[in-house]
Amino acid sequence: MVGINPETWNDLDRGQRFVSTYRLTFTNLWDGSNAVWRHYKGPNSYTSEVMLVDKHGNRVEQTTSRFSTSKYQRLVDGLD
Repeated sequence: MVGINPETWNDLDRGQRFVSTYRLTFTNLWDGSNAVWRHYKGPNSYTSEVMLVDKHGNRVEQTTSRFSTSKYQRLVDGLD
């Protein structure tokens, strides 16, 4: 699993605040390394299969479509 550290992203955007608030882990199911994240500079820049889990490891969503922080924000609004 690849953890996204909001402090390593280049700009402060909604995705950073989202990850920071919910302490979520984004996992690329096709590539277990962090090479994808280094290349694309974060999850907003590419299309792949991703899985979103909450801080307890429970799966929230899995998709093969373009990653959308606003979509996941709506999905987990009630988790905390």
